[in-house]
Amino acid sequence: KMPGGRGSLPPQHGLELLTVYAWEQGSQDLQFNMATGFRTVLELVTQYHQLCIYWTVNYSTEDETIRDFLKLQLQKPKPIILDPADPTGNLGHNARWDLLAKEATAYMSALCCTDWDGTPIQPWPVQVRGM
Repeated sequence: KMPGGRGSLPPQHGLELLTVYAWEQGSQDLQFNMATGFRTVLELVTQYHQLCIYWTVNYSTEDETIRDFLKLQLQKPKPIILDPADPTGNLGHNARWDLLAKEATAYMSALCCTDWDGTPIQPWPVQVRGM
């Protein structure tokens, strides 16, 4: 929880899934490029109002009940990050994404987000609305 009871930061598991999504969608490399991955996740965090990320690898949309439930989940307010193992678990709601986005914006110009010559590292071309 944040001081003063103003809400919680997004759950760590949600940020981990955001990182997995960034890598799956943005990079064809077999090895994760830490700087580019970090920069991409920062970019996604700043676009939290539009985040709608989910996987259907472990639950089939061919099943009518699951498909109908998934449609309802995806109509909820953004950000939406559905747990790949459980479509009832939305890790994006009820959190202070605004605070995290503010910090993410500040980090985009940090040394960890620049190349050795000072060139800003560009994020992978990842859509905020997934799968």
